[in-house]
Amino acid sequence: MALKRSGKEGNQAPGVTRRTFFWSAGRAAGVSGVLGGALLAACAAPGGAGDAAPKASRSGKVLFWMESSNEVALQTWDAISASFKEAYPNIELTFDRSPVPQGQSRDDKLFAALSAGAAWDVWQRDIPPSYQQPLVDRKAVLALDEYYATMPNLKRVLPWARARSKLFGKTWGVPHEVEFIPIFYNKNVFQKAGIKEHPKTWEQFLKLNQTLKASGVQPMNIAKGRTNPGHNYSIYLMGVIGKDGFEDLLYRDKRWDQNEGVIRAAQTLLDFVKQGWIPADNQTGSYDLNNDFQNATLAMWGTGTWSVSGFEQRKRETPGFEYSFFVPPSENSKIKPTIAGGLGGGFSVWSETKDRQSTITFADFLMSPISQKHWIEIRFQVAPVPFKPEEYKVPEGMAGALKTIASGQEMGYNISVVVPAKFVDVYWDGLVDILKGTLTPKEWAGRLQREWETAKSEGRTPKP
Repeated sequence: MALKRSGKEGNQAPGVTRRTFFWSAGRAAGVSGVLGGALLAACAAPGGAGDAAPKASRSGKVLFWMESSNEVALQTWDAISASFKEAYPNIELTFDRSPVPQGQSRDDKLFAALSAGAAWDVWQRDIPPSYQQPLVDRKAVLALDEYYATMPNLKRVLPWARARSKLFGKTWGVPHEVEFIPIFYNKNVFQKAGIKEHPKTWEQFLKLNQTLKASGVQPMNIAKGRTNPGHNYSIYLMGVIGKDGFEDLLYRDKRWDQNEGVIRAAQTLLDFVKQGWIPADNQTGSYDLNNDFQNATLAMWGTGTWSVSGFEQRKRETPGFEYSFFVPPSENSKIKPTIAGGLGGGFSVWSETKDRQSTITFADFLMSPISQKHWIEIRFQVAPVPFKPEEYKVPEGMAGALKTIASGQEMGYNISVVVPAKFVDVYWDGLVDILKGTLTPKEWAGRLQREWETAKSEGRTPKP
């Protein structure tokens, strides 16, 4: 059965259907060093492999299904297509830009195409385990390990990124889109409320919410949808048990239902609802978080960097709108601030592609230095390959982001994308029920543990 996925706040960001990476210039104190080392720790030089030389003898056809058709995405793909044509003039690259039929999801279209034996050679979609496993189970995607050993640009994919893309010891796609989930905030709202600095302790974060509530604005909100409470939960879990504590659950067989941090982070969200810092009807009310955030009725929004392209568009359209972000202080004082994040999108190769050489050549090209230039300078996305931040022409905020990513530490986890496919359904749906008040955090943790035991018995839990 196809695993149904809902987009990550795509309904909240007009013109942006997926994640986009951008770092605001006013970055949070203490965030440097949290974000990237294993993120992009090998970021010394572009690497000797580079782009493969043009080979007139290499010919073939590749059909690619792109994930988004908004203006910025089209500009990016036009640039990548032109560069690919220059490098491989005899490979015919065709883009499927047809819309998803009304009433269907992208997954509906994907699984229908696979069932009909008429899929694309390469498609763009999340590739971490919870997304990729249904495709692996039905043998729809190609394991790429032999190509990581031989192709010049796939060799450049950083080990941490490839590790987070594996299932059953094999790599089933090409990871892309380094992303993270901080707390974004409207700078004007903070200024009017007299807030001059980011909170440095958990107590200061709680006081910040109190101050904003007293000023007459909504302190925080969570976008509708199955996935979004899970993204917010990841923010707080990283501040309760940290990266190592979560890896105890992920890899070391610690129990979800006996981990106080698992329950505590869910209770934190519930407490925020009870305080009115998050609306009680966050999943049922008629909120438009983008408009609320832009119009200064919403102060803070826990969302991922995939939303930033929309924020930047609104900055261009609305003089005076300014935003930034911070990583919330850890609720557990023994845990250093750890940002939730990792990988988002990526590229999969159809196991039945009829032109494997050309298809793999295109997949490899997507990780090349010239493609990285297009990703960063046009799309504000970062591929997990080595790069030099100073080589890119980007706005000031993005330049600061690249430098920070290139010198930081490995981030924590966005839980949704690293757990087994069926487990993530229990994770998502349970958090929605917690926010609605129909399930307790302890009951939810018990459900998580039972599903984890099932996944383990079926060999679906990840390995380090």
